[in-house]
Amino acid sequence: MLRRILLLAMAIGSAASISRSAAISREAASVDRKLDLIEKGRLRAGSRVDFASGELNVWLREQARRYFPGAVSNVRVDLGNNSATGYADVDFVKLRQAATGESAGWLMRNLFSGERSMVVQAHFVSTRGGARVDVDSVRISGVPIEGRALDFLIRNYVRPTFPELKLSEWFRLADRVDRVATTPAGATAFIGR
Repeated sequence: MLRRILLLAMAIGSAASISRSAAISREAASVDRKLDLIEKGRLRAGSRVDFASGELNVWLREQARRYFPGAVSNVRVDLGNNSATGYADVDFVKLRQAATGESAGWLMRNLFSGERSMVVQAHFVSTRGGARVDVDSVRISGVPIEGRALDFLIRNYVRPTFPELKLSEWFRLADRVDRVATTPAGATAFIGR
């Protein structure tokens, strides 16, 4: 579930040299190792796991390239105090096809094909082994998406891509994770029980 929280931030970089590529891979691998420790329950009660903002951004970019090639690029998340603003360039038609394997209909192709800049602002609350994520605003190509248009976007693109994702409702965190908090410097998972 922690992976899903991190990926939401996405739903909000090519390497310049070989040494830069190695650094990117090490940062992403560091996030994967930390997530594995959490998900496999290998941490003592009272532990905390810190994810630096920079390593989270590297990990998110690599996840986007791996799971949504050609559909999502220029991924970045700016963390705040229990909030996040995610940035990405998204081709919604390719994203839907990568997520579901379905081809888009005529209306979808004509309205949503091509790369669009997307900004998603969200905040969350996390306590007692649970969390809740609420989307505050969405802008696509600078245009605010709200009301029925936002519902349509969530129903047709977010939910098919992340079917287990919970928005505006409480959900359980990974076993033994008491809470997750963010600051501009990064995210921290607090291990309980």
